[in-house]
Amino acid sequence: MRPVLTVLALTLGLTPLAVHAQSRLHEELTGESPAALAKSAREIGDAKRGAVLFYQPYMACRQCHAISGPSPLGPNLAELGEKKTDEHIIESVLKPSAKIEKKFQATAAVTNDGRVIAGLLERDEPSGITIREGRPGGKVITIPRSDLDELTPMKTSFMPDGQVNQLASRQQFYDLIRYLIEIRDGGPIRAKELEPAPALYQLRLPEYESHVDHKGLLADLNENSFKRGEAIYNRLCINCHGNHDRPGSLPTSLRFATGKFRNGSDPYTMYQTLTRGFGMMVAQAWMVPSQKYDVIHYVREAYLKQHNQSQFFPVNGEYLDALPKGDTKGPAPRRMDLWATMDYGPSLINTYEVGKDASNFAYKGIAVRLDKGPGGVARGNAWMVFDHDTMRVSAAWTGKDFIDWNGIHFNGRHNIHPRVVGDIHLTNPTGPGWARPYSQAAAANTSSHHHLPPPRP
Repeated sequence: MRPVLTVLALTLGLTPLAVHAQSRLHEELTGESPAALAKSAREIGDAKRGAVLFYQPYMACRQCHAISGPSPLGPNLAELGEKKTDEHIIESVLKPSAKIEKKFQATAAVTNDGRVIAGLLERDEPSGITIREGRPGGKVITIPRSDLDELTPMKTSFMPDGQVNQLASRQQFYDLIRYLIEIRDGGPIRAKELEPAPALYQLRLPEYESHVDHKGLLADLNENSFKRGEAIYNRLCINCHGNHDRPGSLPTSLRFATGKFRNGSDPYTMYQTLTRGFGMMVAQAWMVPSQKYDVIHYVREAYLKQHNQSQFFPVNGEYLDALPKGDTKGPAPRRMDLWATMDYGPSLINTYEVGKDASNFAYKGIAVRLDKGPGGVARGNAWMVFDHDTMRVSAAWTGKDFIDWNGIHFNGRHNIHPRVVGDIHLTNPTGPGWARPYSQAAAANTSSHHHLPPPRP
C-alpha cells in the first residue's frame, strides 16, 4: 500500500513541493507554546492578510474547509464556536493529525487491481462500501466487497503535516491564525467581510517557480548583481519605498534603512514577498528569479547591512542547505521598460492603432482589461478599446502583450501611435458608432445651436 502522505497528496492534487516544502517554520512553531503563539497572533496578526493566505491555491485551505455551508473534508471554520480555543486552532494547524473528528477521518480503500481510493467512508456493509473521494466535488464510489483488497482507517488527517511550510514567514503564520480566530468569533458574517478580492489570490505562477535553484542564485550574487539590482530599485521600488534621503510615495511601504520587516528579512522570504505579494504590495510578476535576487542583494547590501543591521539576515551554509531544492534559475531577464511594467489601473486612455493599414484609429480610446488579475490594464490576456470620440468599440483582442508601447510618451518614438498586439477578435472601422449620426448629433445640439439646419428625413 502506498504511504499515507503520498495517497493524500495525490488525492488532493498537491504537488510534491506542496507536501515536502523545504522549510523549518513548522519545526520551529511546533516547539513553542500554543498559548504564546496565540498571544502573538492576536497582537500582531493581520486578519485581512490572513484571509488572502487562506484563499491562496497553494495553501489548499479552501479545498477542505468551508466558511459557509457544508464543509467537504474538514470542519466549517466559521462555525467552530467558542469551545474551540485559540490554542486548539493553533494545534489543529500545526498538528492536524493529533485529534481528528470521527466524521472527518480519512479511509484508504485498496482494490484488487491496485487502485487506491482515499476519502470519507459513507457506507460499510457486507455487500460493499461507499466512499466519497477526498477532494472537493469528489465522486461517490461504490466498491463491491469482492473487489476490495484492503480497507484501512487512516491515522493521518487530510491536511498534510507541515502545511505551514508553504508560508513565507512567521508573520504570515500569525496573520493566518488571526484570520481563523476572527471568523470563529464573528462567524460567516465576519468571514464575508474579510473575503479578499479574487485578484489577490488568483495568481498563477510560472511552472518554473516550483523548482527554482535558490541556493545557486544566491551563490551567484556579485558586484554586477548589485548594479543590476540598483537599477531596478531606482526605476521602480524607490517610488513606494523611497531611499536614504527621502520617503516613498506610499506611507505604509517599508523604509529599508530604518524599518522592521513584517514578512521576514531573509533572502528567500524576501523572494516570496516579491513573487506572491504581501499586504498592499502586489506580486511583481514581471520579474524573473535572477532579477528578484538582484534587487534583494542590492537592498541587503545598500540598506540593511550598513544602516539597519537588526534586519540583516546572515546567509551561511546551513541556511543555503535548508532552501528548497531546484534545478533551474528561471528564464533570462527581459528588457525592463518602465512604461510597460507600470500598473496603470484598470483602464488607460490613449490613441490606439488597430491593424497595420492605418484604417482604424481610436483617437480617444479607453483601453480596458477584460480578465481578472493584478497588475492593471498592462497585464492580463484580453482587452477592449472604446473610442469616446466616435462612440464605438474599436477593437477587442487577446494575447500575451497589451500594446507595442510605441509613442513619444512611452519609448520616445515620434510620429507613431501605440498599436494593439495579439489576436484581434473584433473591430469596427473608424467612424461614428451610432445609426444616422447627423440626425442624432443635430438633435443633441438643437437647444444650444439653433443655427443648425433641420435633421434630414
